[in-house]
Amino acid sequence: MKRESIIQGFPICVPLLIFVVLTSGCVGPAVRTYSGDNLQKSEIAVIKVRYYSFPLFWFENIDIHRFDDSIVDTTEVEVLPGWHELVVTRYSTKLFESPVECARSAFNFEAGHEYRIKSPFFSDRTEIIDVNTGVTIFSQTW
Repeated sequence: MKRESIIQGFPICVPLLIFVVLTSGCVGPAVRTYSGDNLQKSEIAVIKVRYYSFPLFWFENIDIHRFDDSIVDTTEVEVLPGWHELVVTRYSTKLFESPVECARSAFNFEAGHEYRIKSPFFSDRTEIIDVNTGVTIFSQTW
């Protein structure tokens, strides 16, 4: 009897498992861009990416491609305060197209602040927001 119930539930479980895998983002640990010991959050700035994806017809991924002269390809970096160059890459797949776009700019990151890179769902705009103050420090339409 248990074997029959597992077999009957199998067609429902497979699409659910595929949906969960496709909609989950791969986020690794933060990349530390400074050497030495770990510093307190009040002594560094944290930059995080927030992105959305729709797995059937649209997939979008935003990452921090380059920080200063280092290629990091991550969704979170810890940086020392001061002026730094940041290159954000946006990969977008719409049905059968796969455009890759990037934005390069320099920012003065403040100690103890968290910065969020986001792109609203179905939008061509990417913004960098200082979470502590709510101020948009960068905005670009792709």
